[in-house]
Amino acid sequence: MSKKKASYTALLKRIVSDMGNGKSLLLISVIVITAAKVCLSIAPCISGKITDSLAASVNTGNFNVKFIAVQCLILVGLYLIGNGADGVVNRNMVHVSQGLIQKLRDESHRKINRLSLNYLDTHPKGDILSRVTNDVVTFANSMESTAATMIGQFALLASLIVMMVITNAELTLIYIAMLVISFLVTSLISKKTKVQFKEQQRAMGDLNAHVSDVYANHSILKSYCCEAEKKKEFNELNEEFRKTFVKSRFYSGFIIPSTVVIKNIAYIALCVIGGILLLRQKMTLGDFQAFIFFGNMIGTPLTTLASSMNNIQNGLAAAERIYDFLNEPEEAEEEAEYKIDLDSVKGEVRFEDVKFGYVPEKTLMTDVSFTAKPGMCLAVVGPSGAGKTTLINLLMRFYDINGGRICLDGVDTSKISKEDLRRAFGMVLQETWIFDGTVAENIGYGKPGAGRDEIIAAAKAVQCDSFIEKLPDGYDTHISEENSALSAGEKQLLAIARTVIADPKILILDEATSQVDTKTELLITQAMEKMMEGRTSFMIAHRLFTIKNADAIIFMVDGDIKEVGTHEELLAKGGLYASMYSSASD
Repeated sequence: MSKKKASYTALLKRIVSDMGNGKSLLLISVIVITAAKVCLSIAPCISGKITDSLAASVNTGNFNVKFIAVQCLILVGLYLIGNGADGVVNRNMVHVSQGLIQKLRDESHRKINRLSLNYLDTHPKGDILSRVTNDVVTFANSMESTAATMIGQFALLASLIVMMVITNAELTLIYIAMLVISFLVTSLISKKTKVQFKEQQRAMGDLNAHVSDVYANHSILKSYCCEAEKKKEFNELNEEFRKTFVKSRFYSGFIIPSTVVIKNIAYIALCVIGGILLLRQKMTLGDFQAFIFFGNMIGTPLTTLASSMNNIQNGLAAAERIYDFLNEPEEAEEEAEYKIDLDSVKGEVRFEDVKFGYVPEKTLMTDVSFTAKPGMCLAVVGPSGAGKTTLINLLMRFYDINGGRICLDGVDTSKISKEDLRRAFGMVLQETWIFDGTVAENIGYGKPGAGRDEIIAAAKAVQCDSFIEKLPDGYDTHISEENSALSAGEKQLLAIARTVIADPKILILDEATSQVDTKTELLITQAMEKMMEGRTSFMIAHRLFTIKNADAIIFMVDGDIKEVGTHEELLAKGGLYASMYSSASD
């Protein structure tokens, strides 16, 4: 769905709004830095007074030592205040920027948990990761290093113009013209660089998505000898990023030279016109000297602002990507009409004329109806793409149906909060998830606050206590998905133990024994059969011999149910299931 991109003004308002308590620190920083830059802009006038005093003493022979000494002390004080305030402001801006970044990280973390499964399925994980890591870091660096600089330089520029007008309005017009021209040139270039910086961040997201995908599936790529193909894709994405990076820097590189050229032209005009006014005695030597200082000083904020524009635009482009992510639609928070008591859930599941399509115009399920009675083991089989996983996604309300009803114990699941509904289910998937933590923490994740005795009991129930006790620190051994001495089968056993400890009323098993050897599979099957006693169970089966004892088998093709019955009934029928079973047996 196309979205209208927020303007930089709206983006800046959003950023300031998200600062929270940091706005007061920002305001203090603006006041302090403005006062400091006013002090710096007054300094040339003090220097001019000293020069006029010295020039007068040449004619009169009256050297006013006290006046010059006082003015020198004032001058030193102005420079100390003007430059010393930068440390205070920089410290404040670190607090402001890190407070904002912390909030964005928190919101990004919460956002991922609130996004629909459809969004996560249709967006590259690497790009999402890039938004919540690289873009956040880019934005933080821009805020921390550039924001304070730009505030200070704007304050210095404004105070210098005021002092120049007070000193000599005619010469000030030269710099006003210079500022207008410089602003127009910078604006024209910035319009171009804004687009290029956004393209640069997009290209970086695509590159990170590719790297993340390749890293996660490195062993598969090597087994299929796809290194050359993936290297070619990487080189193409890397080249695209290089081109966007070069373009953004190329266009933005014109900002500083153009500003310097305009500044030098204005400085020449200042010297010529100022010299004429001095000769005509329309300004004093001190005022002329002050204007020379003003001319040198005013070039600094112009050049600094021009050079900072690159970092600011890069940071704002990163911020825009972050806020685009945070603005994505979330799963709606519903007012549940029914509050279910998990202890009283019986486990009857009923599909009534369910219609569904991942895309509205493409219907996958047209009329799916069946009933799983409490304690019943229902197997769902069929060819790839038949809709087996989709059926489970609808049951868990990862996606909402387009028509019909799904009921739990006679209650429409659309009237039950997703949180309550999902607590009634326990899932064991083909792909295991082991997080960074101890073995005990991984098992206990299924039941927050579970004691060690409960964790050990769950491990024994699925026959994984034997290998856990052989680990260096037993249940306290630190493991992770990427760095672990556990085999794929052992990780699957831990995932099953995690489900056991949760004690769900309804089980969903997506070929839960697919990652283990035959001996381990037998042990797990026995444990699973014991765990399924008295519970409604859904088994997504890819190996048909694992579901012979199911109470009923649903055979699906292209999203619809084609056959229903027990293993023996479907074999006797000689239909689609019998044909697939025969092929698998061969």
